[in-house]
Parts: sequence; C-alpha cells; structure tokens
Amino acid sequence: MEMIGYILLPAFVAGIIQGVSGFGAGVVMMMFLPLQLSVVQSAGVSSAICMILCAAMVYRYRHTINFKKIIGPAVLYLFVSSVSILFAKMIDQNIMKIILGIFLIVLSLYFLFFSKNDIEPKGIVALLCIIISGACDGLFGIGGPLMVIYFLSKTKGKEEYLGTIQCFFLINVIYSTAFRVINGILTVDLFGGIGLGMVGILLGLWIANKIVDKLDANLIRKLTYVVIGLCGLSNVITTLL
Repeated sequence: MEMIGYILLPAFVAGIIQGVSGFGAGVVMMMFLPLQLSVVQSAGVSSAICMILCAAMVYRYRHTINFKKIIGPAVLYLFVSSVSILFAKMIDQNIMKIILGIFLIVLSLYFLFFSKNDIEPKGIVALLCIIISGACDGLFGIGGPLMVIYFLSKTKGKEEYLGTIQCFFLINVIYSTAFRVINGILTVDLFGGIGLGMVGILLGLWIANKIVDKLDANLIRKLTYVVIGLCGLSNVITTLL
C-alpha cells in the first residue's frame, strides 16, 4: 500500500503530464519520489520507470533511428553519468535534496523563459550539452532538456528526431539502471515499486491520449513548469528547516 502513495500515483501523474504536454515524465516523478526515498534512489527508480516509455517510442519510430548520431554522444554521456552516479552516492542526502531543489527551480526558470528549439549547439557548446545532461542524469535522473536541443539540431524531421533521441535515452536508461543495481543503489526491494510505476505511467499516458484534445497543452505545460519551481523551492526550505 505504501508504494501506491509514493510510486504509483506520481508515475500516474507523470504519464498524464507526459501525454498532454510532451514534457518529461522523469522531472515530474522527481518532484515526489525524494519525499520517501533518497535522491540517489529516486533518480534510479524514476529512470527505470521511464524505460517503458522510451522502449515504446523506440519501437514506434524504429525505422527512423539514426544510429550514427547516437554512438559518440552516448559514450560521453554514459561516462559522465556513471561518474555522477558514484559522486551522488557519496554525498549526504540532505545536501542532495537541497541541490535537487535548486536544480528544479533552475529547470523551471529555463523552461519558462529560456527554452528555445531553434538553438543549434556546435563545437564546445554541443559537448557541454552532453556533459551537463549526463551529469544531471547521474545526479537526478533528469538528462533530457539539453539533449532535446542537441538532437533537434542534429536530426532532420520529426520522425528521425523522435526515433534517434528515444533510442539514445533507452540505451542510457538500460545502462544506468544496470549500473545502479551493480553499485547497490537500486535494490531488489525496489523492483516491485518500479514495476508498479511502469503500470502507473502507462495508465496515465493512456488517459492523457483520451483527453488531450480537450485540454490546452500549452497552459498545462506552463502550469507544470511553475509547479516544478515551487516544488524545488519547497524542497530547499523543508530540508533547511
């Protein structure tokens, strides 16, 4: 019953938000999971749950995946992510909650005021996108925002973009999940919750597909960004008090 409250329901909400706004379900879950789990475990659980979404998208767009554009970024991303996971494991989890709170606030401000799809990262900027994303993924299980900008600039057309970026994330989430299991971050007692979360996120996505035409996706997206910022602020305040 306890898992229903801190894994199933957040995953369900994340699935609805993902389906309505196209926004990352992992960010939504990371607003709630650290209330019951450590930040390190929350990142692992969130990433593992999102694996089912990535796999579904990869299957749907399997014929448009550009593997040549995945290999190089994936090697660097996975290396940085691995180092970040080990780093996060050694940090006091109260400090990690404060860092997560600040990260959510910055993420909220980024999406509200600075996110642009017409940015084309090149050279050192492209490398920084990959490095920062890998670090954020390792620390918080949230590596999507800058990689979206990266792959939008490297792919041609919606189908190639979706197939390529989702394949990239599927490779990462499989690796990072295995890495966290090997390093004792994801333990057997969490597997049931992960399975429950997968059911919840798929159910939320299914419901979203039924109601998406009746909702204002842009309004939902902006409200979600605001809530992320408020949750980040609350995380910092409650941890410090």
